[in-house]
Amino acid sequence: MCTSIFTTTKDGKYILSRTMDFSFPLEATPIYIPQNYEWRSAVNQKPFKTNFGFIGAGRLLGDAYFMADGVNEHGLSVAELYLPGEAKYQDYEESSKLNMAPHEVILWMLGNLTSVLDLEKQVGKINIVEAVAPILNIITPLHWIITDSDGRCVVIEPTQKKLKIKQNPIGVMTNTPLLEWHIENLRNFLNVRPKQLEAVKYGDYIATPFSQGTGTSGLPGGYTPPERFVRAAFFKEYSQEAANEVAGVNSSQHILNTVRIPKGIVVTDSDEEDYSLYSASMVNNTKTYYFTSYENHQISKLVLDNELLNKEAPIVFKYQTNEEAFDVLNTKL
Repeated sequence: MCTSIFTTTKDGKYILSRTMDFSFPLEATPIYIPQNYEWRSAVNQKPFKTNFGFIGAGRLLGDAYFMADGVNEHGLSVAELYLPGEAKYQDYEESSKLNMAPHEVILWMLGNLTSVLDLEKQVGKINIVEAVAPILNIITPLHWIITDSDGRCVVIEPTQKKLKIKQNPIGVMTNTPLLEWHIENLRNFLNVRPKQLEAVKYGDYIATPFSQGTGTSGLPGGYTPPERFVRAAFFKEYSQEAANEVAGVNSSQHILNTVRIPKGIVVTDSDEEDYSLYSASMVNNTKTYYFTSYENHQISKLVLDNELLNKEAPIVFKYQTNEEAFDVLNTKL
């Protein structure tokens, strides 16, 4: 599961936001990964080292940190989402390539790339090899949405040996089917609009709208990837453009609320609950990470500033997990 959106504010901030929907208790938390952090690939135990520091959400997975999303010191943001049934990896290494497991690709991108242009130059080096992710005990079927501080938004979907970078003109990504299918599917919803539907005459009877919102009556309401893609694309397109970063994060949260999954609504074949563990926003320009857990609507903020970049070891940050309501009893205007 998962949904991601890429938005722009009036003052030129670029924001990549996502929900993390999963049936596994991922226990992801805000993390800082420093420059020169060394990790060994699950493919062959060969070492990799980060050139750039970054922040995002993840956890220690075996001997190395797993990241689900993040933004690095150059303003490159990446989020990985599931692509079941479509993701195809290699079953062999290539000596001339960078061989890495699917769940390690985001570590390499955030730790070694500066922009989408940089990705275009280096994507040919990557060879994604089938390797089981520790603790999860599965080969994770992934695709990635990548954005940068120049406002570019692209997607990588590993369906063939040579990785292909796809332009994402919608700025939305969910799960299977592939991006092209989702974009084409939007043609089925040309009738959906913010404005009210007009009255229609049937004989001598004039049928008028029951109330407001009739223009949105064609929006799909389920939680399948196609339905979430359509809702996210519609709300992203017509939501009022935010003035600045804070308003942009707030707006992104409202849009993601239309696709966020409560516990108990989606149950897997193995009777596990698939729900939105957290949502996050990454601001490319300011290298800021915003995080909201399922248990607490309060937004936690982490900035990748020079003080943090001077830290030489990974840092796992705590956030408040209990919902806390603001008491207005003794507060006056």
